[in-house]
Amino acid sequence: MYFLDKSEESEESVYDKHLTYKVKKGDTLQSVADELGVDAYELRRYHNIYCPLSDLIEADFKSYLKFVILSPKKTFEAEKEEKKKVQKVSLGSNYLLPFVADRINRDYKAQYTTVVGDQVDTIEMEVSVKWLATDKNNYHLFEINKGVIYVNNTIPDTVMDELAAKTAEVLYPLKIVVDEFGKWIDIYNYEEIDSRWKNVKEAILDYFEGEVAEKYIEQTEYAFDSAETLLESLVSDYFLRAFFNGIHVSYTANLAFKNEVFFPLEKDEESKFEVEQILDPIIDESNLVKVEQKGDYVDCSGGVSFGFEPWKGKYKASYFLDEHTYCIEKIDLECSIEYDEEIKVMIQIESLEK
Repeated sequence: MYFLDKSEESEESVYDKHLTYKVKKGDTLQSVADELGVDAYELRRYHNIYCPLSDLIEADFKSYLKFVILSPKKTFEAEKEEKKKVQKVSLGSNYLLPFVADRINRDYKAQYTTVVGDQVDTIEMEVSVKWLATDKNNYHLFEINKGVIYVNNTIPDTVMDELAAKTAEVLYPLKIVVDEFGKWIDIYNYEEIDSRWKNVKEAILDYFEGEVAEKYIEQTEYAFDSAETLLESLVSDYFLRAFFNGIHVSYTANLAFKNEVFFPLEKDEESKFEVEQILDPIIDESNLVKVEQKGDYVDCSGGVSFGFEPWKGKYKASYFLDEHTYCIEKIDLECSIEYDEEIKVMIQIESLEK
């Protein structure tokens, strides 16, 4: 007659209570950990907590070991499912990050914080971006509109601020031309803006009196003198420069390359930065594609030749794009120059749909 050994009964019942892996010939601790996609230390630790003393895993499996107890959080099938969820960014030929212009029709919240020495100011507004058309040369036409502007959480109420607001109304809707890489290159509706300005100018002069208003009108007249002067006056628009920055380009095989970025940080000048532009190959947990630009300021003033220390500065921008349309969902941009005093701009742009 066959009698079941009590120790065997106890051992089998322990393994019945857990998820287990059946040890095959040739299996080692490391090979099983690799097969299951778990850390070998964690595999051994969890098994040793619940197994009989005789089945403790030391440096490796004992020759008679039949089962390995698995953590329910990391079964082999569950781990495979997790790996399936890791999605890579889909690129075009030559590692091109697509610019799907006709899918862009969104409202954004924009916030700019400027720091000059001890002076800190914050500007907030809503901006809408709408694709209108694409021509045979793959140039795109967009319409830009801006809402109420808040300065340091309040609506501006000084004469200069009111003048600026009235003048800004003339610009919108603003129609701009964007190239195939998503970079803003021109203004499309100059004649329309100029016509609006001629009508609004008289109303402004009737409402605002005095030397301040006249001088402001004189300066504005120069900006609206031609399409070229208007474009020159708008190059310092933080939203247009950050949003239409031309990030939809071909990347190298390792999805990173050196690049030059120009940004309107200094007064009447373009600040130059040498950056590394990196495309993250993996879609993040929010289903967004990330493009990052990071680098240093290039001092082009020639100060070193005159015995002055060169200016230093940093540039960092992170773009988060929709995984399907490649539309911008969010931008975090910060650039700075430091010499006698710090000049810094921090820009945050985020889709209101999110």
